[in-house]
Amino acid sequence: MNNDVDVNILVNVYTQKISNLLNQNILLEAKMQSLVQDYEDEKNKLLIVNLELQKKYDDLIKNKTKKLKEEDKYEEAGF
Repeated sequence: MNNDVDVNILVNVYTQKISNLLNQNILLEAKMQSLVQDYEDEKNKLLIVNLELQKKYDDLIKNKTKKLKEEDKYEEAGF
């Protein structure tokens, strides 16, 4: 039995392993970038919804305060 390893076979196996690892690395990096982009998109959507809800809340508070002030004027006038 020959204990020596053929250098060409060794280089070919090494090249295949490196190639497979690089491909996996590239796929993982692409997946990570996709997830980051999805996260950013969802975060931006939530921020927009949050701003819209905050505006509605602020408008409700403003209208409520305005109504309370009008009621106070009527009470002061004796109505």
